[in-house]
Amino acid sequence: MRIKRFIRQLAGVFAGAALIAAAVQQPVAAQGVTDKVVKIGAYDALTGPIPLTGKQMSAGWNAAVNAANDAGGVNGRKIELLIEDDGYEPSRAMAAVRKLVERDQVLVMTGLGTPTTVVAAKYLEQAKVPLLFPMGASSTQLNHAGLKQLFMAHPAYLTQAEIIVGWMIDHVGVKKPCLVYQVDPSGEDHFAGAKKAVAARKMELSAAETFERGTTDFSAQVLKMKNAGCDFVYTATTLEASARLVTAADRIGFKPKYAGFTTQADATLIKLLGPLAEGFYAADMMARPESDAPAVKAYLANMKKYAPDVDPTFFTAYAYSAMQLVIEAIREAGPQPTREKVISALEKWNPKQSEMMGPIVFSANDHDGKRSLYMIQVKDGKWVQVSDWIVAK
Repeated sequence: MRIKRFIRQLAGVFAGAALIAAAVQQPVAAQGVTDKVVKIGAYDALTGPIPLTGKQMSAGWNAAVNAANDAGGVNGRKIELLIEDDGYEPSRAMAAVRKLVERDQVLVMTGLGTPTTVVAAKYLEQAKVPLLFPMGASSTQLNHAGLKQLFMAHPAYLTQAEIIVGWMIDHVGVKKPCLVYQVDPSGEDHFAGAKKAVAARKMELSAAETFERGTTDFSAQVLKMKNAGCDFVYTATTLEASARLVTAADRIGFKPKYAGFTTQADATLIKLLGPLAEGFYAADMMARPESDAPAVKAYLANMKKYAPDVDPTFFTAYAYSAMQLVIEAIREAGPQPTREKVISALEKWNPKQSEMMGPIVFSANDHDGKRSLYMIQVKDGKWVQVSDWIVAK
């Protein structure tokens, strides 16, 4: 009897595994689309070390979805956005993505975070589920990895670091450049880009300090950079970590120039740092909120309407614009959208003009859609544009 019961249990296990495999491999037309609804999934860091960023991303995504639904949806269907919290942890992101694909059966995915996107992209590549415009970047593992299901609108961190560090040397008189970067694929990307920028100018990095994801105390890193005589620090960190780093440096009288990448081009940084934010540089890729462009005015109005408790930031703007692009891709996939049709539509974007991001360019062989930035700086408590658009070589 025990043997028979064991055999029945084992058969149940194999049957369950077969059902999961079938869920991943079933015809794409059966997933994420009904006569009335199209489902979009997202993984987001609503808890963990970057909850401010996660809340802003969700607010931007939801504002774009609600605005689209109030305007009639996409090809006669309402959009249902399903968001799962992953706490900015890769293992939780994997669980969240599997749930959204295998149980909720979303048509396409988006998300937040480089370490989480790296693991999500690998799974979604095998499951043949498009991953569209996540907030994150990695030259080797995302932007330039040749993944067929992944489409990036956020510039690779190697590209960003090369542009930012090079511009600071060329235009701000930096002599002893340094950086702080996270120990993960995104951090290695920043490090490689910074090294490329200084090498092109026959210079070297005076210091390159690392930290683990979730670090809150940067005392050791700033002391080493002060002792190395750094006159500029590239903060290859999350926005929250950047604020902690600058605060720690100020406590010991270390006052270099700072520049961050796109995730720090945000009003939240000024709120967190107060007067210490003055003079901080960052790269941006979005239309500025003070612009008179109709698309910016519509974005601000929709944020006020659908997310009145969330202030507009770089992250709300990126999420809003990225979700508009997701919806446009589904619309262009036709009245009966499938995952293959979405990818086919995207690969014809050469270019697609995003009203807030500028041109996005894809092809069948290149899914890295954005390679241009401009520099901004905090002046009198506000971000001000201080360069023209800079295109990566």
